[in-house]
Amino acid sequence: MRTACLSVFIVALYLYISTNAFAKAGVNIHLNKTSDEWLIAYSANTPTQKIAFLSTPIEARTTRWRPVNTAFEVVFEDHQELIRRKDGLAFDYVQLSLTPTYTHLPKAYAPFAPFSDGGALIHTGRLFACLDFCSDDANGWKITVEVEENSHFIANGKINYQAASWLGYNDGQYVYIGEQMPIDEPAFMALIDTELPHVIKVELNHTLPKLMAFFESKLGQHNNDVKPMLFTSYLNAPGTDIQGGVLPNQVFIHWDMDNLDERLQSKNFIPTTLWMFAHEAAHFFQDSKSLVINKSASWLHEGNAEWLAALALREFYPETIEPFIENKMNEAKKGCAKALVSYPLIDAAKHGQYRAYYQCGMFIHSLMDLKARELSQGKYSIFHVWNNFKQQSLRTGTNGAEGFWSAAEPYIPSDMLKKLKRLTTDKITSPASYIEQLESL
Repeated sequence: MRTACLSVFIVALYLYISTNAFAKAGVNIHLNKTSDEWLIAYSANTPTQKIAFLSTPIEARTTRWRPVNTAFEVVFEDHQELIRRKDGLAFDYVQLSLTPTYTHLPKAYAPFAPFSDGGALIHTGRLFACLDFCSDDANGWKITVEVEENSHFIANGKINYQAASWLGYNDGQYVYIGEQMPIDEPAFMALIDTELPHVIKVELNHTLPKLMAFFESKLGQHNNDVKPMLFTSYLNAPGTDIQGGVLPNQVFIHWDMDNLDERLQSKNFIPTTLWMFAHEAAHFFQDSKSLVINKSASWLHEGNAEWLAALALREFYPETIEPFIENKMNEAKKGCAKALVSYPLIDAAKHGQYRAYYQCGMFIHSLMDLKARELSQGKYSIFHVWNNFKQQSLRTGTNGAEGFWSAAEPYIPSDMLKKLKRLTTDKITSPASYIEQLESL
């Protein structure tokens, strides 16, 4: 009976929090893709004199979002973009037509990432808006997506042919709308632009399924409710922009350029692209959200993902990838040493130097992997350390850096663990020399 009551309470609490967050936003979002245009409609819970957008990195909406009813306008006022009636009267519904082209936004993901066949990814976070203004605690938007009969949309790990609704949170997600069918595997979904240069398509089609299978075999099934999605989009248009990134359960990269064939001449172009996907694929299986709570310990999951990317690509490309990995490691050690001259690694987040977590973390995990393999004659590796970290967290609730060091004790000598821990917490007098000493252990 207690269990049943607790379950009811948890569900009620979740509904209260979700509804409360949604109520603070106060608008429904309805995206409709017709054969001719992309339409976005906002319906307000109560009449309002303006609808304000959550994020305004630039004023692009004022020129690219066109109200269907000319009584409305999109303006920039008091450092934010908003929709209002020209006559100042209150309203509870407005519809706008969007321009589905790629736009580079500073420190934000592009609203659209077009595919060469006419489909596109649209970033739902760009659509988030509130009545009057978005308060700090407004974090829940009801989204409905509807498409015409000959297309579909991909959202929340599913292919949808009918209209669907959900609550969007935080940074939102990318939703694909178009006609291209994805690679739909039990463990992931991938959509690779059909017009990408042949060599990229071949490598991605060959490597992405193997990446997911590799990490699942080493770290177990991912615990996400939503199937991981991998998107690669391309538009052969004047420009030189590449944008890649991560949203919950999504990895994506967009090439918006007319010189991609030229870029392919660089020997590091393909390895760099595969590395990014390998790094993010590793995150799907780490369970890092429950293991790493504090930003100051980001070297744990980011550094681990960097080194796991190296191990995955070494598995698939043993004859060609080693110089690339060696170069990445040298860059990591140099970058780590440079960052630690100014402050301890634990303080990197305070200084906005998140790259140090990737670099120092990669070095730490690579060293631990080497030592675990050496002492066990190949029986154990960094995968065993991480799996022990996950299992220990489930058993005891111990996570973060201290939990990781504890989980590593069966595999790594205590003197090395002490020195590695010092690298993450202390102000090191000569970081480059200290890194060299660690390598000699």
